[in-house]
Order: sequence, then C-alpha cells, then structure tokens
Amino acid sequence: MPIELRTQQAVRPAQELAFCYLCGDPFQDGDQKNRDHVPPSAVFLEPDRNFPLILPTHDACNHDRHLEDQTIGQLVGILHQRAPNPEHLSMQLMAGIAADGQPFVAAGGLDLRAIIRRWVFGFHAALYGEFLNAGQQFMTFPPLAEADKDSGQVQPVHAIVPELVRAVRYNRGFGRVDRVLTRNGKCVYECVWIESDAPDTWFCAYVLDLYGWVHLGDVDRFGRRGCVGMYVRADGTAQPRGVRGERHPDGYKPEHPLDPFPLD
Repeated sequence: MPIELRTQQAVRPAQELAFCYLCGDPFQDGDQKNRDHVPPSAVFLEPDRNFPLILPTHDACNHDRHLEDQTIGQLVGILHQRAPNPEHLSMQLMAGIAADGQPFVAAGGLDLRAIIRRWVFGFHAALYGEFLNAGQQFMTFPPLAEADKDSGQVQPVHAIVPELVRAVRYNRGFGRVDRVLTRNGKCVYECVWIESDAPDTWFCAYVLDLYGWVHLGDVDRFGRRGCVGMYVRADGTAQPRGVRGERHPDGYKPEHPLDPFPLD
C-alpha cells in the first residue's frame, strides 16, 4: 500500500524519530537537538505555513542554515511576485547564453541541488522511518535550466530526466506512489521504487513541487522542467515499506516530458 503523509496527524510521528535525519546517528542523552522544517518556512506564504513537516536533527548538523533558507525563500518568492529587499538579497545574478544564442539572466549564489538533496533525506526519513544512506548513488535535477558557471552556456538536459518523469507519472496513474503533501498543499513530494537493469538493484525515482516552481524558469525558451531525481539505498534493495512500481511501456510518451506535475 502506498504511504500518504497528507495530514498533520500523519506527519507528527516524524518529530519523534530516534535519529538525526541528516547524519543518521541516533540521539544520545544530552545531545543538543534542533527542529528542522522541511522545506523551511521562508519558502511559503503566511497562509501556507501550516502544516509543516518537522524533523529532529543534531544542532551541529543543522547549524547556521539561516542564510541558505533565506536564499531559497527569495528564489521561490519570485513565483509570489515578491521582490526581495536589495539590502538582504542573497542571490547572485549571472548572465548566460542559451542554445539559440540569445542572452539570459539567471539566479546563482546557492547550491540548489544540495538543498533539495537535504530535503529528500527528510522526506525519506518521514516516509520510511530510516536514515537515507545512499552514498554516491544520488541524482538531483532542479526545476531550472542550468548553465556552466565558467562559459555561461546552458547545459543539455540529462537523458535520465524524462525517464524519471515518466516513471513517476506512469505509476501515479495507477496509484503507485508514496506521497508527502504539506504546507496547505503547496509542497508535494512523490516517489516510487523501480527495479533497475542491474541485478537485484532498485532505485527510488522522486519528484518535488513547490508552488508550481516549474515556472521559475523560462518555459518558452527552455521548456517546462520540474524537479526530479533518483537514489539507491546502500544495499541496493527497495525500501521494505516503499511502494514498488512498474516500468512504463516504450510507447508511453506524455506531453511535457520534463514536467512531473503537468496539470498543476
């Protein structure tokens, strides 16, 4: 059965996890603990701040994240037509060149991949009650076109991105996704476990939406790119509680192949 964390009561047990979702170490008596909101409240408008997903961490593991939270809040704030105070602007503006030779301006100054990866650790812990020990087998693709920091050239879409989008969208149609739905429905995380071509190895395909942030990018020039990714548990097995999906047929080619939430 798929796991659905979509009520305040359903997410409350995550606050009582016996381990730090960021490092995996169990809490000991006397540890300095922190309550981490995943994603941070700075991302959301006031009417959407309830209810949050809150997870315990070691204070040292979650220390000094204020600037990072402020920066991602400013980025998503673009969708709310919120103009950040120039005195507190944490993002950098960078110029680049698109494939059609036209210039564009992009936001920088934050490692969006690392931020999303940390959130996925939180979603995994909340869904399955375990630390996500994925090692190097972890991929994250933000909902924006990405450019080389030195040349400014837009990078091509990785070939695995449309495959991950299709995997989730196909299995969602059959009710085979685990889901976390918080913040007044403005934060949606879905995932499904798929058997890979490697023997006895499963990977988790995941997607994440915040306020329809596919529209953060220039959808006319770069297409509708959602946030997607995948990871493999350290032992290569599917999470025992995770919902197992099926491979999509070769002929399954939905519209907007890079957007995991095309109707939102």
